[in-house]
Amino acid sequence: KQEENVTEKIKDELNSIKTSFSDSFGTMSRDIAKDMTGALTKVDEKVLNFNQQIQTINESQNNFSRILAGVKQYGGLSEFSLASILEDLLPASQYIANAKMKPDETRDLVEFAVKLQNNILCPIDSHWPIEKYKAVDEAFQEKDKEALAAARHDLASAFRTKSKNVSQKYINPPMSTDFAIVYVPTEGLYAELSSYRDPKTKELLLEELRKKYKITIAGPNTLCAIIQAYHLG
Repeated sequence: KQEENVTEKIKDELNSIKTSFSDSFGTMSRDIAKDMTGALTKVDEKVLNFNQQIQTINESQNNFSRILAGVKQYGGLSEFSLASILEDLLPASQYIANAKMKPDETRDLVEFAVKLQNNILCPIDSHWPIEKYKAVDEAFQEKDKEALAAARHDLASAFRTKSKNVSQKYINPPMSTDFAIVYVPTEGLYAELSSYRDPKTKELLLEELRKKYKITIAGPNTLCAIIQAYHLG
C-alpha cells in the first residue's frame, strides 16, 4: 500500500527540508537556527506518531462499512495533525484557530489562519475523504484498472469540491492572502493527488486547483516548507 512507505518518505523529505533550511539560512544566528531545527524535529516526531495512530485505526477496521462509520474520527485526526504542525513551527500569536474570514458575509470558520506580514491571514483547512482514498488503494491492490480510474476520479472530484468551498468561503483579500491552503495529513494521499491528471485535459490536478480556485494542496512536508518560506524568508 502507498501508506506503508509514508514513514520512511517523511523522514527523508523532512531531512531534506532541514538541510535546505541550514544551507539557505546559514547566516542567521545560531540560536534561531537551533530553535527552528528543533521545531522541525518535533514535526518529524508528530507526523510519525500521527501515522502510527492511523495504522492503529486501520487495523481496527475490518471492512468498508466500518471505515465509513469512522469518517468523523478520521476528519478529527486530520485537523489534529494540522494543529500539531502549526503548534510546533509557530508561536501561538502567529496563527488563529477557527478564524472567521468573511465576518460580514458568513459565519463559516476556517480551521486555521496563519498570520503573515502586516497581519494578512493565510487560510488553511484540512481535508481527508478517507473512504475515497481507500477505494483507490483497494482498486490498485486488486489491479482493477477500471475501478482504479473511477476511484481516482472520485477522489479528485472530492478535492475539486473542497477547493471550491474553501475558495468561496475563506479567500478574502486584503484581509487574507489571495490563495488558501487545503492540508492533507499523509504523504501517501498527497502523492496520489500530485500525480493525478485529468483524463481529458491532461492537466495536473494541483495545477487545476491553483488556477481555478487559488488553492494550494499541501501535505505535512509541503506545509512546513510553505511556513518556512513566508516566516523566514
